[in-house]
Amino acid sequence: MLTSMNIHPELAERGEKFPGSYKCGHCHIDIYKEWEGSTHSKSYTSDKFRIATNNYEYGFCIRCHAPKTIFTLLEKETVDNIDVPVTQAKNSEIAARDYNLKDGVDCQGCHLTVDCEFSGPHEGISPHPLKKDEEFYKSSELCGTCHVDTFEEYLTYVGNGNDETCQDCHMPAVRRKLIQDEPWQKLHKKKEGKKHTFSRLSAIEKNKDFVRLKFTEINNNNDQIAGNVEIINTKVNHSIPTGKYGYREVLLLINLKDNLGKIIKSKQESMFVELNTQIKPGEKKIYSFVFDLDDKSGELKELEAVLFRSNFNRTDKTLFAKVELQLGL
Repeated sequence: MLTSMNIHPELAERGEKFPGSYKCGHCHIDIYKEWEGSTHSKSYTSDKFRIATNNYEYGFCIRCHAPKTIFTLLEKETVDNIDVPVTQAKNSEIAARDYNLKDGVDCQGCHLTVDCEFSGPHEGISPHPLKKDEEFYKSSELCGTCHVDTFEEYLTYVGNGNDETCQDCHMPAVRRKLIQDEPWQKLHKKKEGKKHTFSRLSAIEKNKDFVRLKFTEINNNNDQIAGNVEIINTKVNHSIPTGKYGYREVLLLINLKDNLGKIIKSKQESMFVELNTQIKPGEKKIYSFVFDLDDKSGELKELEAVLFRSNFNRTDKTLFAKVELQLGL
């Protein structure tokens, strides 16, 4: 069966000759739209990255935010805590692009090999050289080429019957044709694949109880309300938050509300990787609180604990978990 042709040889060119991801989108319409709306497509152009790198002064960062191709650095290595060699990444060796920078982590970054072939999990009729590598594209090792620290956490904690990969949570499964362009899509059959959204929101949707909140040891009297909030990372094979670079904070808010739902007392706890206060896989953290009451406290109704991810200016408040406890005074 014919699987590849050189109708568009320029698609497999490296360097400035590579036309950009928009050209891939002429055929891979659905995948391109997903990627275009993802943080991967904005990894270079986002204001956060520009400011953090002092207007792109730090070249080391660009290696992962606008890589030429991850295949320049992959090699088999033995990792201490597992029995078989894995494809281990060394992100310090990734070469940064100096063309098509606005595309960020683009199509060629993950799919173009050093032999100028496009690599992916499927075979098929293709207008460019194509190499099937199903095992690699279904493995967390693919993501670990850049997300090195999170991948190392994954290798530490994966196991015990849990074989979920990064793709299982952050690239939702979908059955569809790989291309949608006419007339070529008529030559393709639907296949099991992954959406190219790369979103933490899809991970939250898939594992709605991935982190658990619980009130314990509540002491409720006329002068004071005290107790604990337990947080357990029940399902995620990396820390919460995770990653080495950028501002990554998870906030716990413990609120005391009156009978009208107004917050009258509140306590905040922050979790950072840099301070080693992140929630590791399977870990339980306990945060204590004490709310002193006075005549202005009014009629109390409930305790509320909210866990969410945030950024430096608090514009991102991605909800992770929430629990409420009715009070009876």
